[in-house]
Amino acid sequence: MNRAAEAGKLLAVDLKRQLKQEESLAIGEVAGRDSAAAIIKAASFNSIGAILPTIVFTGTEYGDWETVLQNVEIIKRRIETVYNKRIYSPVLLGDAELWWALNGRFLSVLDDKFGFCPQCLGCHLYMHLVRAPLARELECRKIISGERIKHDKRVKINQTTIALNAYKEVLEHVGIDLVLPISDISSGDEISALVGGNWEEGDKQLKCILSGNYRLINDEISCDESMVKKYLEEFLIPVGKAILEAWDSTEDVDYISIVRTVLSN
Repeated sequence: MNRAAEAGKLLAVDLKRQLKQEESLAIGEVAGRDSAAAIIKAASFNSIGAILPTIVFTGTEYGDWETVLQNVEIIKRRIETVYNKRIYSPVLLGDAELWWALNGRFLSVLDDKFGFCPQCLGCHLYMHLVRAPLARELECRKIISGERIKHDKRVKINQTTIALNAYKEVLEHVGIDLVLPISDISSGDEISALVGGNWEEGDKQLKCILSGNYRLINDEISCDESMVKKYLEEFLIPVGKAILEAWDSTEDVDYISIVRTVLSN
């Protein structure tokens, strides 16, 4: 069985029962400052009653993992103080084979087909996808993400409007709403205020060995919106939907075969 698919089954029976009984449970994505701000912002919504934080392993990150766990405590204190909503202990998730299939095994094919290095886009979908089996096991229909369209004056290809719409479309395929509470917030100061101040962008989070790999020597982006759109429409969206469908039909999904089929079409 794939690790993503088995995540919900590994929860203690009593905890699983309690989570299923929560009104309006949402799964929260925890990484750095933006994800913390998104969960705190989402806690103000009447449609969200309790939050289960989740931390995803990608295999490309480095740093002190204890920092991410400490971020959960920051979120917990902030929400319980301001909104009086329950925040559970974090669940750790990951599926190295899924990441490899989306972003590693066929990288040369993806680069040749779409003209740029698209790993950051694939990695972000991976982080949303890997939480889907847990959400469905708990009958939870909301995953809170800290994706932002603008970061002050900087643009990230994995967090543009078309990218965020693609992630949402994939999860909606199985009835999960990717909640994006801070997607339209461009000011870093506003994000800092949400988490309580004194938290600069990039602090208290892991680093990625592939960060900025779609940028040229002068730091300009190596692809345009049409190239990203083609990658999303012809590869990432159909692959994401196919993987979600496969998890419904079998316990041991052959990710490589799914990706190979989509690339061959």
